[in-house]
Amino acid sequence: MEEIKIIFFILGSFFGMEDGRIAADKTTVTVYPHDHQIEIIQEELFAVIRSQKDSALVLEQWDKLFYWKERNTAWSKELDSFPHKSLNLIPIKDKIQPNLIFSYSEQKDLRAMGIWYDNAKNQFSINHIPQDNINTDDGKLVGNYWVFNGNNTFSFTIEPFLGMPENYKKSKKPLKELLAKTKMK
Repeated sequence: MEEIKIIFFILGSFFGMEDGRIAADKTTVTVYPHDHQIEIIQEELFAVIRSQKDSALVLEQWDKLFYWKERNTAWSKELDSFPHKSLNLIPIKDKIQPNLIFSYSEQKDLRAMGIWYDNAKNQFSINHIPQDNINTDDGKLVGNYWVFNGNNTFSFTIEPFLGMPENYKKSKKPLKELLAKTKMK
């Protein structure tokens, strides 16, 4: 298997940002095989801030993400095979919820996101990593993989920060809190 550089819960990974600091507590990934689309919804954005330098980096990254069209922020090279890519930042109450949608031509394109397709079995699969706290009603756990029927729409959620070490929890700041201190919102 290839190295996965797109990390569903790190927003900057979709734009190839090194040291992406903006993450989501919960991410829902839905694959629509018949439409050749994948949708990623991130909830409860936050950043781990341990210094003033970290704050500045987060604000710089947010600026590139929030104004991605105006700033011509490049998508990650790993997403080059996806002909259509979009990021919508949807305001929900006093928060912003990223909604990413990608169209793909062939099932193998999903490998960039760590989703594998077995043509012989007509099944999609993702690695089971216990720390990611993956939940799904659409798949079944087979060994080290979550397996999904290739004919049906399927979704799964990832909540990798549920078991975050205490020293990081203290440095975890909701993105809305960081943005409230600036003119960016």
